[in-house]
Amino acid sequence: MSPAASGPSHAGPLYWTQMPKSTLPALVATVALVLAACGQTATSGRAADLAAVTGQATASTTTLSAGQTRQFTVTVAGQPAQPGQLTWSSTNAGVASVTQGGLVTAKAAGSATVRAALTGSPASFIDFPIVVQAVAGATPATPSGTFAQRVLDLTNAARTQARTCGSTTYAATTPVTYNAALEKAAQAHAADMAAKNYFSHTSQDGRTFSQRVTAAGYSWTRVAENIAAGQPTPEAVVAGWLQSAGHCANIMNPALKELGVGYAAGGSYGHYWVQDFGTR
Repeated sequence: MSPAASGPSHAGPLYWTQMPKSTLPALVATVALVLAACGQTATSGRAADLAAVTGQATASTTTLSAGQTRQFTVTVAGQPAQPGQLTWSSTNAGVASVTQGGLVTAKAAGSATVRAALTGSPASFIDFPIVVQAVAGATPATPSGTFAQRVLDLTNAARTQARTCGSTTYAATTPVTYNAALEKAAQAHAADMAAKNYFSHTSQDGRTFSQRVTAAGYSWTRVAENIAAGQPTPEAVVAGWLQSAGHCANIMNPALKELGVGYAAGGSYGHYWVQDFGTR
């Protein structure tokens, strides 16, 4: 598709989330525990009397890189766990720590087991084996281009302030860190749009943004993309994104932890911009 060069343009933002599939062996307990993973649910066995049996289960191993986070969700009898209903613990908090809400943070290379146990019946639990790998290779701490650096700076400046994106209010949040693989995907797509004179989240070869990010070597659990065309400066493009509800939401989303930026000149619009966000 060749866009008409009538002025700056913003395509609708995209946001996907993916979490690894987990499986559980049969669990017999006074309540059923369920590990939910992005719509894919591994269910436990049937309920029974805890006076007669104790229920225990082990999920499949989760592998993380140091610095990554992963949210685990356990439901009780098919319902979201209430505050205090589960007790979360880690056998090695120096390797993988866990909050009482089930958010696991990979700290350092090694192994640990995170457990979600019924507070009133600690013998009923699900264990989550965690393997943390050291980060292989250094990721550049700064973008490769001055325009990309400025977009990163403006994005993080925006995240320091609470704001409303459309009808949703976002609190101030932590800055995103720069990632070379996300930059590779973003820069390639910006250059492709400029060279082939089109404007879309979908490449002309049919690839989606998530496929491009994966092909660039980024292993993700959440990914999002903002694109724009026609804006001559980083200030103009970030301001435009912040005025658009969906693009603003991607910028302010606290669940998105890393960013890569692409910029290319050419095509009908003259300037093409891409932000690829991700969480590993």
